[in-house]
Amino acid sequence: MEQASKPQQDATNIPQEEFFAAAALFCRAYPVFVAEIERVEAERGKLSDFQLMRAVNKAKEGLVILGWDCRKAVNALFDTYVEIYKHSSKENANHWAESTFGCNKTLIYEPLHEEEEVLENGMSLELRIEQLTALIHEQETTLLQNYRELYRLKIAAAHEAEAENSFEVPEQGSKKEEE
Repeated sequence: MEQASKPQQDATNIPQEEFFAAAALFCRAYPVFVAEIERVEAERGKLSDFQLMRAVNKAKEGLVILGWDCRKAVNALFDTYVEIYKHSSKENANHWAESTFGCNKTLIYEPLHEEEEVLENGMSLELRIEQLTALIHEQETTLLQNYRELYRLKIAAAHEAEAENSFEVPEQGSKKEEE
């Protein structure tokens, strides 16, 4: 029982910036999510848990989520919508999303035009992308070096164990001769 409540506690302990980012991502995916729910409802009626999960996955396909906390928060927002949908109605769930986050089911996110430069912490996205790419490359190099060192140590340990075993075999043979 304690384990079931722990993820909910973790989801609420995220930084405020991450939560706002998650809310923005939820609103970006919301029109696709609602459209998928309406499409399936038109064919089959109220969605099952599986169909709701598929609608959530379809809505999240186009999202780029950076950070574990943000991912947990986005998932928690979709989970909340799903719970309201299952236990009440689609209208109540839509009202919750629209009144809480200002989501609009008719507005579909359009990428920014090239002339609009988006800033993240005062830095252009292109510069931030270059920085992250360099960081990833550096960490990949370090990881590769660590794998090589690990492989070298495993081989050395295997040779050492083999050498120890070869010394034990003659000792056992000499004990038999003494008897």
